[in-house]
Amino acid sequence: MPMSESMNVQPETEQVKLEEDQFQVQSDHAQLDAQNVKKALIKNRIHGMSGKKKILSLLGVVLVLAAAWYGWSKWSGTSKSSDYLTATVAKGTISDTIEATGTLEAVKSSDMGFKSDNTITALNVNPGDHVKQGQILAQQDPTTLQSSLQQAQSSLEQDRYNVQAASLTYETNQQTLEQQQQLYDAGAVSKEDLKTATNTATKSEWDLATAKSKLVNDQAKVSQAQSDLEGATLIAPFDGIIGAVNGQVGQINGINSSSSTLLTIMSEDLQLSALVNEADIGRIKVDQDVEFTTSTYTDKTFKGKVLRITPQAKTVSSVQYYPVLISVEDPDKQLLSGMSVSANIIVSRKTDVLTVPMMAVSYGQTYSTTNTQSTSSTQTSTQTAAKSSSSSTTNQAGKQAVVAVLQNGKPAARTVVLGLSDGSKYEITSGLNEGDKVIVGTNTVDTSSSTSTSSSSSSKSSSSSKNQNQGGMGGGPPPGM
Repeated sequence: MPMSESMNVQPETEQVKLEEDQFQVQSDHAQLDAQNVKKALIKNRIHGMSGKKKILSLLGVVLVLAAAWYGWSKWSGTSKSSDYLTATVAKGTISDTIEATGTLEAVKSSDMGFKSDNTITALNVNPGDHVKQGQILAQQDPTTLQSSLQQAQSSLEQDRYNVQAASLTYETNQQTLEQQQQLYDAGAVSKEDLKTATNTATKSEWDLATAKSKLVNDQAKVSQAQSDLEGATLIAPFDGIIGAVNGQVGQINGINSSSSTLLTIMSEDLQLSALVNEADIGRIKVDQDVEFTTSTYTDKTFKGKVLRITPQAKTVSSVQYYPVLISVEDPDKQLLSGMSVSANIIVSRKTDVLTVPMMAVSYGQTYSTTNTQSTSSTQTSTQTAAKSSSSSTTNQAGKQAVVAVLQNGKPAARTVVLGLSDGSKYEITSGLNEGDKVIVGTNTVDTSSSTSTSSSSSSKSSSSSKNQNQGGMGGGPPPGM
């Protein structure tokens, strides 16, 4: 190519490149201008908004950001372990008790009524009245009874005279017999005379015996008449309270009337008659402490002691129960005869001991059997303890179990020794310290592990254990049986 042509081509190439650079710059300026224009429009739109619209727009942005953060946190935490529900190991009181049901009754009670059928002339009390021993409660018309007493007393007085006369006759006839015997021995009287004297003395002896017998009989009649007259007045046999009154002045009351019981008096001191299942009666002893509640005073616990165990069983719904008599402490006199109660007879009790919920032992059992990250030695010990804790909770004293202790946010298996159980918590004799945090379950569902299932199993196991610990068949028969 000629040099002239080559020189012409080079300027043309440079010209094209220059034009391209200019076009790129113009294009960049165009984009920048477009962005500036867009920002300006948005700015003008925002400035053009009212204050209320600005606030709503800002809240919308915040909500969008919050939803995005929640979604990210849920996505990032799906496979992580959930938070643990824990209980603090603390000192407390724990009791081994036997449940029983029963009814309150008066220590002393008396149904009172007149023995003789007669008209009531006085009725001095009403139900609920407090009375003192010797107080007159009711009276009958005493006229007929007084007349009967006077007749009996007159007959008795006559009997006394007859006895004296018979005694005198007997003594006289006895002396005559002695004289006739002496004369007969001397040959002064005949044998017939002696026989007559003997018969007369014998008859007078029989007359004297008859008079004495009548005297004794009439004395009994006087005593009966006096008792009948006294029975026309009802007197309180002890300090107490009137439970019922079944009559009124003017009515006839007596042993042959339709309602022979006129009134009932009860002592204010009460006792509890409870029924204990035959499966538990062997653990009941005299002087054991008792705590009981009534539906009337649900927020108060009353106390007492076992007084007597009846050896004869009662059959209720084909189950054998033994009546147990229990004293009642009621200084405020709140309780009433006939109230149904639920009692706990305390077999043993410990105070100021370390306790954990039963759910901690149930959860520890589940954790120990599902945890695959423990060492082989730890697994062996936890499996042994798990078998121990899975047995009946009614007699766990001295047995081993496993609980999961929360350390640095993670569970750690800990072997413990169990003591008493009250159906909701265990005594811990070794293996834990006061203040330790034991796991009883989890508070969220974890799709990648079985911790939520463990929590559910713990709850069911604890509930089952509590039912097993409540004395035989889970308490006594229906109240009042």
